[in-house]
Amino acid sequence: MKSIFDYTNYRKYLQDYYSWAKINVRGFSHRAFLKKAGMSGPNYLKRVMEGVHKLTDNSIPKFAKALSLSESETVYFQYLVYFNQAKTLADKDKYFEVLMDLKGPYAQYKLDRGQYDYYKEWYNIAIREILSYFPYKNNPDTLGKEIAPPVSPRKVKKSIELLEGLGLIEKRSDGSYAQTNRAISTGPDFRSLLVSKFHISMAKLAAEAITRFKKEDRYFSSVSMSLSRESFEMVIRLIREFRKTVIERVSQETDPDRVCHLNMQLFPMTKPPKKKKK
Repeated sequence: MKSIFDYTNYRKYLQDYYSWAKINVRGFSHRAFLKKAGMSGPNYLKRVMEGVHKLTDNSIPKFAKALSLSESETVYFQYLVYFNQAKTLADKDKYFEVLMDLKGPYAQYKLDRGQYDYYKEWYNIAIREILSYFPYKNNPDTLGKEIAPPVSPRKVKKSIELLEGLGLIEKRSDGSYAQTNRAISTGPDFRSLLVSKFHISMAKLAAEAITRFKKEDRYFSSVSMSLSRESFEMVIRLIREFRKTVIERVSQETDPDRVCHLNMQLFPMTKPPKKKKK
């Protein structure tokens, strides 16, 4: 059974614990687990694992007791629940920082912290992409000036160290750096936080680009429209097909001279309609 410090989703931890305990703990069952927790109801554990029920401040320590968690593991479990059940990005971000502090001594910390830092700063993505055509050999000042807006040499050095640590770039025999084909892989809850922060960061950068670049060096277009649910899903399919076409085209690029970011958004400007009663 893996350490709880290796998890970013408490329900996944409960599912893995249940599978492990069924084999390794004599007489284990949903009812036995809840009895040890001082709770009743044969289906409560199952419903929590399935996401039907949430854990509360009252039930968290009871579950920790049934899981035989140590004091430090119990604190981590508590904030893991808070992180997974948080409703706002600000709360998720706050609880994630606590989780990183709590799991600091453990091996998984460096990977999770690194992935978080990668998406936290937009220029990490830009620096990784620019290495496809711009040579970097300990020249952070020169590279930083190629980024728009410019990035300080200190941030460039820190970014290179982060990218290399995550295996997203590698140092070649001549001392320069190049991209690797490695991708970041995370659990769904962790990924939702990272992706949300990434999109917010890029949306802010896009807003600044309107005044930062000349019209011929950028492209902005938008349209507001009234849609049915069917038309809404159709537009999403068209966007996905277009995105796929763009990726296939740029993957054949042999002589890049700039790094660009393409934002595609489709979002409501009115409240969603109420579900019709059957």
